[in-house]
Amino acid sequence: MEKFTHACHLDCADACRFDVYKEGNRVIKIEGNKENPFTKGIICGKGIKIMKRLYAEDRLQKPLLKKDGKFQEITFEEALELMSEKMLNYREKYSSLSVAHYNEYGASGILKSIMDIFFNFYGGVTTAKGGNCWSAGIAAQNYDFGTNRASDIDDMLNAKTIVMWGRNPANTSIHLYERLLQAKKKGVRIVTIDARKNETARIADSHITVSGGTDGALAMAVTKYIIENKMEDSEFISHYTEGHEDYKSYLETLTMDYLLEETGVSLEEVRELAHLFCEKPVTTFIGFGLQRYTNGGNSVRAIDALSAITGNIGSEGAGSFYANRVYSDILNWDPYHSEKRAVNSRSYVVADFAADLKEFSKDEKTPLKMLVITKSNMLNQMSNLNEALDAFDALEFKVCFDMFMTDTAEKCDLIIPVTNTLESEDIVCSSMHMPYLNYCEKVVEPQHILMDEYFFFRELAKRMGISSYPQVEKKEYLNMVLEPVNLTVEDLKEKQVNLSHQKIAWIDKKFHTPSGKIEIYSGKAEDEGQSPYPVYIPPMKGTAKYPLRLITPHNKESLSSQHMKDVKGKTYVYISEKEMKDFSSGELVKIVSEKGELEAVAVCDKNLKSRTCYIFSGWWKKHGNPNFLTNNGLSDMGKQTAYYDTFVRIMKK
Repeated sequence: MEKFTHACHLDCADACRFDVYKEGNRVIKIEGNKENPFTKGIICGKGIKIMKRLYAEDRLQKPLLKKDGKFQEITFEEALELMSEKMLNYREKYSSLSVAHYNEYGASGILKSIMDIFFNFYGGVTTAKGGNCWSAGIAAQNYDFGTNRASDIDDMLNAKTIVMWGRNPANTSIHLYERLLQAKKKGVRIVTIDARKNETARIADSHITVSGGTDGALAMAVTKYIIENKMEDSEFISHYTEGHEDYKSYLETLTMDYLLEETGVSLEEVRELAHLFCEKPVTTFIGFGLQRYTNGGNSVRAIDALSAITGNIGSEGAGSFYANRVYSDILNWDPYHSEKRAVNSRSYVVADFAADLKEFSKDEKTPLKMLVITKSNMLNQMSNLNEALDAFDALEFKVCFDMFMTDTAEKCDLIIPVTNTLESEDIVCSSMHMPYLNYCEKVVEPQHILMDEYFFFRELAKRMGISSYPQVEKKEYLNMVLEPVNLTVEDLKEKQVNLSHQKIAWIDKKFHTPSGKIEIYSGKAEDEGQSPYPVYIPPMKGTAKYPLRLITPHNKESLSSQHMKDVKGKTYVYISEKEMKDFSSGELVKIVSEKGELEAVAVCDKNLKSRTCYIFSGWWKKHGNPNFLTNNGLSDMGKQTAYYDTFVRIMKK
């Protein structure tokens, strides 16, 4: 039995380090690496399913070309010739902008994203900006701190209180949840705040159910209470923050009664939270769901401001954590300077996919003709899917790189099968909890070498005559990526490498903002048309026709849509006890929004506030995908899709 070093490529906060075992030519076991100080031998079911996906009977192994509405197998040679012919032709006739690229995080390895480099060498294509995931929160913390940082995960054990604000690690982060259990045993108080009493709330000392889209109002209510009762950390504010007085003046324009009415939270709950934040240290983990509203960025900024005015930044056991983007700053992501080859530039906003693509298609000089999708089941994850499908179908030629016949692949003209990550050498690094650089050995051979995106795009560049494209082997490329940190892939194979030099984020109190301080008042935000300090923008409200807010939190069993492939039956919709009075448990119901409709099985959640319902994300079209219901509005910053400002009605089928 052979043992290999590997890591999980899923778009997860944990990015676990694996030990993979092989007998003959077959993987027989995946285990968490016990030597890795973060993984500690523990991995989740989603990571173990990588082996199941490797050997799935319905896995795609050969390219497929749609002819007369049906897919036919072709060779990799034919696929290369077809892509080369299409791309050269479109570039010659309309420029390289006639080709668009959509790319997400279905697999997060460095070389799994080599297509970004290829498209730069091609001349630059039409690309996406904004996002479906976390972009409002990223933009918010960039204003506040200058970048996104988090302490070592074990530092939370030094806190007096841990606040999970819209974060649900019981479903989304096995190691954060494991540290929470350790903290609970140690006597650390745990508070959960969410629009629903989520799975993590089961181990919390207290839970606050906040009305959807009002997390910012709650943070402001707590901050207002602290200031009015002179409980703030004046010394910390004086030395390390900018703009406290401006924000204080703004909060004076909001009455406590108004903020309580908006949030649905009691004054007693606000008072208790205020005292907890002042009894330092407090570690706050901010989730992605609370920034998926039209006011999402300001909500994150308000939580950061609450942590700042109480001095809960840059010390042991304290912090306001959303992401940890260390490696994006220190690795050489573009070692062959492909960005200099991208002479063209055009982008579409992810949330405005349909409108932007239709607009580009009308451009007589550079009409949009071709779309290449990598690492994404975009026609599952995008909002307002009926409109997105119309725009997608109108494009002349669509290519999808995937392992399976997803909802997206099914709609394309050409499908290129790709490697399972166990068949591909790479490096994985996380921008969330996992602080280690993890090298991934190739464990088994793919059925064809060109299933590996690195080799496919290298060969495509050769076919297209892109002479400047790097025709090098993987190790050489990866070693150039690692060059700024004086490491090689062999180093990563032999030892655990953590380049997050500060175990406590901002311990030196040197923030990456123009002032060098925490900017509660951000001149950069002001220059970019935002309020310079956090403001409360009331969220959208339901109507008589569509009274229930729909939210789509993450499922414990699947990362987005990847592991829902083999699930049978219909989607489940969870509704409150009040709304459930019209239905029986397990009844098939019809859900309707302004954007579409679907059928789902009704389930009662007795802890859910009325006028809210939820469907876990990831369900495919065959089950009933909630994104046929969701709005495609934009957040206040970062061009984040505001999924959660969607309202529905539920009826008897």
